[in-house]
Amino acid sequence: MAGNLLYLSDSYQKSVKTKILAVTQKGKQTFVMLEQTVFYPEGGGQPSDQGLIAGSNGKLKVTHCRLVSGNVVHEGMLKGTFTEHEEVTAQIDWTLRFDHMRWHSARHLLHEVVTQAIPGLVPVKGEHGTHAYIEYQGIINPKLKNRLETETNMLVAEDRQFATEFVTIDELKERVAWVPEKLRKNKPLRILTIAGFAPTPDGGTQVKSSGEVGPVRVTAIESAGELTRIYYAIDPLPEPVKKTTRSTENVNTQSMTLNSFRTLLIDIENELFEKISKRAVHELEALQVEYFGSHGQATELIKELRNLPDFERKAAGQLVNEFKSSIQEAFIRRRESQTPVNSQWFDVSLPGIKPPQGHLHIVSQAIMEITEIFSRIGFTRVRHKEVDWDEYAFEKLNMPAHHPARDEWETFFIEQPTTNDQRRTTKKIVLTPHTSNGQVREMEKGKLPIRMINIAKCYRRQSDVSHVPMFHQFEGLYIDYHVSIGNLKGVFDFFVQNFYGEKRKTRLRPYHFQFTEPSFEVDINCGICLGKGCKLCKSGWLELGGAGMVHPNVLKAGKINPDEYNGFAFGWGAERTYMMKSGTQLDDIRLLYNNDLRFLEQF
Repeated sequence: MAGNLLYLSDSYQKSVKTKILAVTQKGKQTFVMLEQTVFYPEGGGQPSDQGLIAGSNGKLKVTHCRLVSGNVVHEGMLKGTFTEHEEVTAQIDWTLRFDHMRWHSARHLLHEVVTQAIPGLVPVKGEHGTHAYIEYQGIINPKLKNRLETETNMLVAEDRQFATEFVTIDELKERVAWVPEKLRKNKPLRILTIAGFAPTPDGGTQVKSSGEVGPVRVTAIESAGELTRIYYAIDPLPEPVKKTTRSTENVNTQSMTLNSFRTLLIDIENELFEKISKRAVHELEALQVEYFGSHGQATELIKELRNLPDFERKAAGQLVNEFKSSIQEAFIRRRESQTPVNSQWFDVSLPGIKPPQGHLHIVSQAIMEITEIFSRIGFTRVRHKEVDWDEYAFEKLNMPAHHPARDEWETFFIEQPTTNDQRRTTKKIVLTPHTSNGQVREMEKGKLPIRMINIAKCYRRQSDVSHVPMFHQFEGLYIDYHVSIGNLKGVFDFFVQNFYGEKRKTRLRPYHFQFTEPSFEVDINCGICLGKGCKLCKSGWLELGGAGMVHPNVLKAGKINPDEYNGFAFGWGAERTYMMKSGTQLDDIRLLYNNDLRFLEQF
């Protein structure tokens, strides 16, 4: 069968003269099977080829292909007529095929980099095209995105060879580390080997070497439960460039490539290793100037980074960092090898000096204490997003677009990169200015009643003695039948009594919040002056936070019937809450984040 599917043996064959085995018509669509074909059928995450089948009396514009019982079925619109056993020419759209080959091979390169960086991942599936991705069972840190992209492009620049071969099922299981659970029936088994890596199962079309893949971008890493998808894209191939010589003198900057840059860097590294091993300590400084001075050999080569193509520059930068690190270590080892050992006697049996014992940051202590107090009355700690859609931070909290209430929050909006995915361009993303975005998300779970505490970071453009641009807030939400303001006051009294002590007092002031009705601001007498007035409070009272009965529109946004359920919500800053605690004597909230150990060790 492999002889009939020519694309499996030669991905670069563009056409073939063959005979028609069968022709069927369904409506306006014509379906043709051939004795041999160069057309790749859709499968394995790779789209099918398109092209033209031409005979003496008709032409079929092929728009889709699929594999049925070992034969490729070519679908499209027929102009003229076809007959069985008629000789025809089948020709693929080469531009589209080559793009598919590049996408497919890029996926294999990225897979090799991913599995080396994160052992233990299990591949699940993948697709390439407009929204190409590889899906794994396991967790991948999104911070690895740049590293995975850089290392993949290094493989591209190395122009590694691709080789495919047909195998039996027993050979497949013996030679590859992972075998797909479902192997397509009636399709030949084949493996792909990229130079330097172990074989992997493969059934698609491939380029001959990694250099033909071109620039690869890792666009996103997204997790859902135990599954993680790595999205990637390929850019147009750069114009071909000539390779440079090994000499760093009179370098033709127009011909510099990553391979030539790497070769020159390795040459300098080997020369330096040899010279460092032979030089005396007092000569090492001059050697450093010779290579790393303003006009040193290594410095001049590193300047050539700017002449590399954009997609190779990141990979070259990583090579430079590794080069500098290894040379620095060589200098240090050489100096230490010629430094006389201190001959003073030392008793190795003496006990070591114990490092100072640390403790949790004051804010972490506050969060733990707040969580514990609310857990006594049935509130459960939850976590919700700190970078969220605008609709959860504002719209679903009864603040539609352009509502003046939004101005009060001094919000940080995140500029989104251009993408073809319309879902990502029609929504705004914000650094959450409050933890209230968790209210509707918690309601959407559909589990009632709700007693939640959401403690997370919030972000606002404010900075003074009682505000910082990033702070922690704890959000309380209670939804049930027949909830009253008396329940709200009771929860406040319980918290204040347990957190602040008997000498502290609170008061409720009518206020307006767009997402509660009625709304209140909760004040507490100042912990510094106990109500007399000071630098922090000015008038003896400090705002503790906002609260109120959940607005019916917010309940509706969370898919809860406001005629059956109601509830209250409150949001307080964790830092400010702790500042008001008796005995802390904190008169500037910014002290919490100055990283001054003299201050932090007091708590």
